[in-house]
Amino acid sequence: MSISLFEGLIIILTLYTFYSIARGRLKPYGRLFFPLLLYAIPTLLSTILYTPSHLGKGIERSLFLLVYPLGGKERLDYEFFKKFNLFLITAGVLLIPVVIYKFLKTGQPAPLWGGWFEVGLLYSFFSLSALAMLLYTRKGYYFLLYLLLFLLFVGFVFFSMRRSAMLGLAITLIFLLYLLRSFVSKKVLAFVFLSLTFAGSLTFGILVEKDPRFAIAWELITGKRALDDQALNTISSLRWEIFKKGLEVLQKDIKEKNYLELLIGHGINSGYYLEPKSPVGGTYESVFLLSELIEKGVLGLAGILWLWLAYYSFFFRFKIRQREDLLLLPSLSFLSVLLIGSVFTGFWDAMLPWILLMFRVVERHGEGH
Repeated sequence: MSISLFEGLIIILTLYTFYSIARGRLKPYGRLFFPLLLYAIPTLLSTILYTPSHLGKGIERSLFLLVYPLGGKERLDYEFFKKFNLFLITAGVLLIPVVIYKFLKTGQPAPLWGGWFEVGLLYSFFSLSALAMLLYTRKGYYFLLYLLLFLLFVGFVFFSMRRSAMLGLAITLIFLLYLLRSFVSKKVLAFVFLSLTFAGSLTFGILVEKDPRFAIAWELITGKRALDDQALNTISSLRWEIFKKGLEVLQKDIKEKNYLELLIGHGINSGYYLEPKSPVGGTYESVFLLSELIEKGVLGLAGILWLWLAYYSFFFRFKIRQREDLLLLPSLSFLSVLLIGSVFTGFWDAMLPWILLMFRVVERHGEGH
């Protein structure tokens, strides 16, 4: 219903996770636990030391992630995943009038909270659930219904015009096609791939006419414009300039031998205080390798890279042994959408604790085989 209620729930679940671990009722297991811990410690420590006014966000972006082991408390069956996917699909349908109403009213589409980014991210999740139910059902009336919903939800992702969401969903769907290569017919795989290609091409064509970023990108592709700083800044939404400022901060740390800052970072929203300051406020949001290094240091960045490696090594080894395994694909894939989308934004998202929780549920389910 609201981000505040959602975060309140995450606080309760995080406290319950710590309590369960302390009482020996829950083991801090899971392939992502130690990468998350390596990320969380410097995030919290650097925020306490250098940007204590943002301690609330520091706690949120470190300790909240450690709710992850709770997903392994019980092994949930296929019926849970089926109901969970149906719940997400239902939520996606019910939110459509809200998104459209807010867009017509304010010029900005939004679910019950948030804005463009939340529409892109949430409808990526809804798309994956619709795809899973489409593949699980295979034929009949419900097959056609899930097919239409999948296309509709993908349409809302592209309607959000958030490149992070479009890129995250598109690449994740390609990864899923790889997993499905020996289980689903080539016709279905080709249809999904062609639908994605058509939607992407259509959206790009529309955005070339509507969005200066895409218009300049097209001019560069067709050779009508030379590549320069102005073009790069327009295409990247000023990320090129932000990247250069962030690089200056890193070079200054190395020159002045700020070893502790290089190790654990400058803390959450340190862009407000460092020199040169970030052109967009608190972060040096450009490429996550640089922006995360500045805020969380070498240790925090190492935690993220370790998490990428641990997650995708599990993802690409995931075996679809029976039809019911298709129901697990959305919960398996949510984190992929977020990680790919974070390459040019940042690792943190308010939905991340829930996404990690669901991935651990999939891990725990697989432990029963």
